[in-house]
Amino acid sequence: MPSFKETYEAIKEDVKNGEKNFNISCEMLHEGMQTKVTMGASKHEVLIDAPIGLDGTDKGASPLLAILGSIGACIIAVTRFWALIMDIKIESMTVNSRGHLNLAGIFGIDDNIPPGYDKLEPIIRIKADAPKEKVEEMMEKVFTHCPVIYNFDGPTPIKYKLQIKE
Repeated sequence: MPSFKETYEAIKEDVKNGEKNFNISCEMLHEGMQTKVTMGASKHEVLIDAPIGLDGTDKGASPLLAILGSIGACIIAVTRFWALIMDIKIESMTVNSRGHLNLAGIFGIDDNIPPGYDKLEPIIRIKADAPKEKVEEMMEKVFTHCPVIYNFDGPTPIKYKLQIKE
C-alpha cells in the first residue's frame, strides 16, 4: 500500500491517478428503522437507525446524525491531508457539528419547510505547531477542498434510478 506522500506525488504527476469510485450498499432491516450500511472493498458495516420517538430502536445513529458525523470526519481527514502537504503538525483537533431542521418538512406537513437541515455549523477546535496565519491558510484549503462540504454546498446533483421488483 503506498504512503500518503507516494499517492500525492503520483496524482501530482498525472491527475488521472486520483480517480476513484466509491460504492456502498444499504439494506433495510426489519427492526425499527434500522439500515445496515456496507461500505468499501473492506466491507465496513455501520448500523443506521432512528430514535425511538420516530419508530426506530435507537441502536444506531440516524441518517441525519450520520450527515453531521460525515461533515466532521471529512473536515478532520482533509485537515490531516493538508497538514501533511503544508508540513504542519496537528497536536489536537475536534469538530462538533450542529444542524437544525424541522421534522414537519420531512413529514410533508408544511412544504414551505425544507425536508433537511436548513443550517449546518461545524465548530472546529485545532491546536498545531504553526503560526495562526498558517493554520488559517490551511483551514481555508480544507474548507475549499473538503468533498463532503463540496457535495452538501456544491453543485453535485443526485440522480437516482428506481428499480421496482415484481
